[in-house]
Amino acid sequence: MSSIVVIAILHTAGGESRQTVIDALGKVASYSKENEPGILRHATTVPRDVSDDKTLYVIEEYADQAAFDSHMAAKPTTEMIANFGANPSLFSAESEIIMAEPSSSFKRPECAKATDPFIAYASIDYKEGTRDEALQGWKGVASATQDNESDTLSYAIMKNKGNSVNVCTFEVYTDEDFFRKVHAPSKAVQENRAKYGTEYRTSFTGALLKLAAGYLHREEKVTSIL
Repeated sequence: MSSIVVIAILHTAGGESRQTVIDALGKVASYSKENEPGILRHATTVPRDVSDDKTLYVIEEYADQAAFDSHMAAKPTTEMIANFGANPSLFSAESEIIMAEPSSSFKRPECAKATDPFIAYASIDYKEGTRDEALQGWKGVASATQDNESDTLSYAIMKNKGNSVNVCTFEVYTDEDFFRKVHAPSKAVQENRAKYGTEYRTSFTGALLKLAAGYLHREEKVTSIL
C-alpha cells in the first residue's frame, strides 16, 4: 500500500506571525517523531527567496490511512488547529491543501541527518489524459537518480489525488550546487523534459526551500517504491 502525502501551502501574515506558525508546527512534529512511528515525514519549510517572508510549505507523509487518522486526532494536532482557528490574524489567505500519492520515490538515511539540505518543490499540470504517461517518464528519472546520485537524498514524484492532471515533486539534495550542476543537467532529467515538457505540460510552479522545523525522514534504511 502506498503512503499518504499531505502538502500544505500556508500563507501567513509574515514576520512574527510566520515564526509563531513555524514554532507550532515544530512542536507537533517533535511529538510525532517521538510518539507516532507511522508518520514518516513532518517537515515545515520556508522559501529560500527572502522576498517571500510569508509562505510555508509543509510536507507530511503517513505510512497509511490509520497513521493519518491517528495523527489528526492526537491532542497536539487538535490543539494546534484550534489555536490557528482562534487566531486568524496569523494568516493572510486561505491555506492550500493537497492530498497526494507517491508514484515513484526514494529516501536515503542521510536525509534524516542533513543539517541544511537544499529542497525543491514543484507543481506541474499536464494535458488531460497524459498524466499517467508523464509519470512513467518521471519513474525513469527517479530510478536513474537513485542509482547515480548519492547526493540526492530524497526524491518523490506524487499524483495529486484531487486533481487528475496535476503532479507534485519534492526533492532533497545535499546542497544547491549539486542540484544545479549535477541533477538538473543530468541525462535523465534532460531527456524527460524533452519528451514530456512543452508538449505535455500546461503549467509549472516551483519553490526552492530550506527546512525550518520538523524532520524529512525517520527511517534508518533506504526505502523505495519505484
